[in-house]
Amino acid sequence: MSKKTNLSRRDFLKAAGLAVAGGTLAACAPKVAEEATKAVTEAAAAEAPAVIKPRKVRVAVGGWAEQNMKDLLAGTGFTKQTGIDVEIVLRTDTKETELARLASAVQSDDSPYDVIDFEDELTTSFSQAGYMVPLNDLISQEVWDDLSPAMKDYTDVWSAKDGEVFRMIHNWEMPYWFYRKDWFDEKGVAIPTTWDEVKTMGEVFTDEANGVWATEDGLIKGAFLNVYLAWITLQAGGNPFDVGPEYKESLEYIYDLMYTSKALNPASLQKDYNQQNGDYIADKVAFMRQWPFFGDVARGDDNKGWFNEDKVAIALPPVGPGGRGGSTYAAGWGWGIIKTSPNLAEAKELFQFLVSNEVAAKAVEVGFWFLSARKSVLAAAPQDSWLVKAMQQYTDAGALGVRPHHPQFVEALTVLEDTAAAYLTNQISLEESMKQAKDQLDTLG
Repeated sequence: MSKKTNLSRRDFLKAAGLAVAGGTLAACAPKVAEEATKAVTEAAAAEAPAVIKPRKVRVAVGGWAEQNMKDLLAGTGFTKQTGIDVEIVLRTDTKETELARLASAVQSDDSPYDVIDFEDELTTSFSQAGYMVPLNDLISQEVWDDLSPAMKDYTDVWSAKDGEVFRMIHNWEMPYWFYRKDWFDEKGVAIPTTWDEVKTMGEVFTDEANGVWATEDGLIKGAFLNVYLAWITLQAGGNPFDVGPEYKESLEYIYDLMYTSKALNPASLQKDYNQQNGDYIADKVAFMRQWPFFGDVARGDDNKGWFNEDKVAIALPPVGPGGRGGSTYAAGWGWGIIKTSPNLAEAKELFQFLVSNEVAAKAVEVGFWFLSARKSVLAAAPQDSWLVKAMQQYTDAGALGVRPHHPQFVEALTVLEDTAAAYLTNQISLEESMKQAKDQLDTLG
């Protein structure tokens, strides 16, 4: 028999209220828990320190410059000062492959590096293509004032487009006029100072039977011949890419040196710079135009038995019709920033650091890859160096003109080399060489 339970109305309502309340809380539990968790998370986040993204920048250099770059960054403490880690990326082996590499990356809105150390030819190609960041706002007046007048003129032509600067150079080199002072002293003749005097050197030094020539150069096609054409045409007072009267006069002069005066070895058209240097060290050349790396070659361990200072004396180049100011020109390498750099802020910071007067002066103490005619650099460079003395000599003499330029430089130089070589090897006339050059350059726009 069951026992009857008496439940008052008050007790019933109390029990029913508790049941309803319990059901309601159970139904709301997920939402309440979610909101509570969110509140706790936000509070914790507010109290916890922010996660700092590592700062880094990638700089592309040639393999020859890798160690110098590492030494410069270590010696100047860039990472310690800024907290920015620097990764050094090696460039590809040719200008063409580097251009293709970056073009592909920029089209994908990316870049294999943030800052690049690059030469005249790539500067022209990259700036024309719109791959580079304008640098005007990143270069201080102090830096501009540190440049020599010739460096400023060069920068306006080779490192800028439409008034925007895309590169600041750190390496600035010119061809020097090396000569055998011992031979000149023995012959009792003075170093030639004009085009006409150079012509007379064939009679003094050239001995074809023994393979000795007054002068020689590396003039093989593939940018070697173009360098010489630009050098001679600048001495004439012009730009070879204009294919004007100065260029014609220059071709006539080169032809005369080869075949009439017999001062310049015609075999130069088949030689590169290494072969040219080899002939000089083999006592086959009395004087020559050559880039400064020859000075290191001549003083290297392999040539200790041959070397003395009188064999590699340096004079100013001969003055052509264009006057002393166009006796030679300089070419350079410098820093620029890729516009698709994923580390743009860090890239700008590194660029400003590298181009500052203080760091430029410290850089030349690391190596001559950082030598230029900047006032701070020449003051800090080893004063007993033959190269520093030579650069100072050429700078003080005002012998430097601006390297002849063309907006499509690589394509244009190929045209000049092909047409000039055909004339200088007697395949076509001077008139035909000029016409072909003019017509083909006109197609480049």
